[in-house]
Amino acid sequence: MRRPRLALTVAAVGLAFAASGCSYINPVQTHNFYQAADGTNANLEEAGQLMVGVRNAIVVVQDDGSAVLIGAVANYTTEEVTVELEGLSEGTVVFAGRVAVPAESTVNLGVGEDAQQIQIGQIDVPAGAVMDLSITANGQSTEITLPVTDTTLEYYEEAVQGGSGEGASDGGGSSQDEGTTGA
Repeated sequence: MRRPRLALTVAAVGLAFAASGCSYINPVQTHNFYQAADGTNANLEEAGQLMVGVRNAIVVVQDDGSAVLIGAVANYTTEEVTVELEGLSEGTVVFAGRVAVPAESTVNLGVGEDAQQIQIGQIDVPAGAVMDLSITANGQSTEITLPVTDTTLEYYEEAVQGGSGEGASDGGGSSQDEGTTGA
């Protein structure tokens, strides 16, 4: 009589352990870095210090085929930095622009009175595809994947028409840098 009880007890403990989602077997997901935004981020470092960050960069293609680069460029240094941005599709330059970012502040990219617009014009990159974005400042450079979307989502339609666009995941549209959060 004791053996069936013992077997049932061991089985119940084993089932409870298996159903608990024990992190000994499964890694804790909050310890893994992930992109909590529609766009992509990049960092440039100089001498081991964070210098410039591109935040939530994404290209939005409008109904007429013209495109807008949306995101933000943050300067973490105590001096103004000029950041060069170059969009590439299959190795061909699609757009290029420069953004002067004052010391310890952020410049929004996009459309609207508080944003700097990088001229893109018509592109042959469809929504859902990706491009490359080359970022260069003070002799440092990096390249990231840049998603392309359309105005199907309402907040992107508002963003390319000069609205705030702050509904876009991480709200990469603040005009003041708030330290190194999101870096």
